[in-house]
Amino acid sequence: MKDTTESFEFQWKHLLEAPGLLSDPAWRANVAEYILEELESTRQELTGKRVLDAGLGNGRWAYGFQQLGCQVFGFDTSPSGVAYARKHVAGKFDVVDILDLTRLRELYAERSMDVVWNWGVIHHTTDPRRAFSNLARFVKIGGKLHIYVYGRKSLTNKLLHATFNLFSLENRLTLAKFLSKFNGASPHSNFDAFSPSHSEHTEQEVETWFVENGLTYKRVHPTWHGVNRSRDIFATGIQTDG
Repeated sequence: MKDTTESFEFQWKHLLEAPGLLSDPAWRANVAEYILEELESTRQELTGKRVLDAGLGNGRWAYGFQQLGCQVFGFDTSPSGVAYARKHVAGKFDVVDILDLTRLRELYAERSMDVVWNWGVIHHTTDPRRAFSNLARFVKIGGKLHIYVYGRKSLTNKLLHATFNLFSLENRLTLAKFLSKFNGASPHSNFDAFSPSHSEHTEQEVETWFVENGLTYKRVHPTWHGVNRSRDIFATGIQTDG
């Protein structure tokens, strides 16, 4: 977990500008619609709702929820990411470890959130199942928990990840820039994909997390990102367990 935390802190210090981040005008203009697509919701349904952005990075999703009229809360382990979010997104942001349930309870009451949003984060924790259960506690009855996690990756992807982790963070950045010349992705995207440690999951496994925490389960297939992520899992559940 320490290496992952250090990787994201390095990322949010040195790679704040890229397509798909808050620095991207197109992202800011369209992120609200991306959220609505993933949640299969409407502006009317989300206006005024309390949203917990669990692992907010530099605030790109929190910004979208703000544009939808939500009351946005959030946390992250990266001080640099949180500092950037505080400058660019209205709301409450706290640096806290996603697995520290005691600290989370100090910040947010159980069953207090209409939406808990965990996009591309939970697979970077040491125990994703436990982290999921921790987050599920904060969803109101009738509220939603939405996650995006990595599915099984290709051998090429696994080899690239292993190669990146042989080097220092500074050299990983150099590799990310070099790789961008060949795959067309930004250095940020390459660094994000191959530097931090992560786990991979099956749909059956993810569905089990939802069910054992009193949530319905529905896999969604967002189209907005324009990238083939059929291996990955996007899912939303409604809290039914009182």
